[in-house]
Amino acid sequence: DYQPYSNNEGTNLLDINILTGFSRQQLINNASIGILFQVYLTTFGFGINFLTSLCGVQQLPLMLNPIFESSSPSDFWGRRWNLVVHGILKRGVYKPVRTKYSRLTASMAAFVASGLFHEWLLSIVFYPDSEEHIGSCSPPICYLPTYGRTTLFFIWNAILIGLEYAIGGAAIFQLFKKHLPLTLVSLLVASTILPTAHWFTNDYVRSGFFKDAQIGFPLIVRVLD
Repeated sequence: DYQPYSNNEGTNLLDINILTGFSRQQLINNASIGILFQVYLTTFGFGINFLTSLCGVQQLPLMLNPIFESSSPSDFWGRRWNLVVHGILKRGVYKPVRTKYSRLTASMAAFVASGLFHEWLLSIVFYPDSEEHIGSCSPPICYLPTYGRTTLFFIWNAILIGLEYAIGGAAIFQLFKKHLPLTLVSLLVASTILPTAHWFTNDYVRSGFFKDAQIGFPLIVRVLD
């Protein structure tokens, strides 16, 4: 299931246990899936850019190595992770809200909108079809999305952005950014996201997203006699 350790936390919103996210097994799981997610989205972005370039259209990159080159949470989400969705949310949510409210309120609105968008995405992309026993669907026969966890994940990250606005300019953080290698700074940034990452990624693991997407990658498999 693309995770080194079994996931003992339930799939519903009320099953969330914040302490689970800080366990060694869950942190390793989340790091593994996070890196895999970045590889998949980066590769898909390259594929889209290649196809559009054949038509004479130059696209912006989809991903800019957020896990290993981000200098802050706002850099991770605002300048490196899934820039297509970021641009939509910035133009459609952040900027309109920002005209009347603070940047923190606008950021919170954008993250909540992102959570709701991804909840909707799970519903329309991974719904069970007639061959998957609609009305009596249960894993592992088919996947049914759960709601609330994804939005909560994005709210967590909105809080991190708020903390960056409040204390990110402190001397200790500026010292880190100035003297530590960028990769290490980026991993520290990613570690603030890591404990809750499974609130977002588990639905993609359960839905078979990674299994279906792997057909776009060259694979070496063992052929049994």
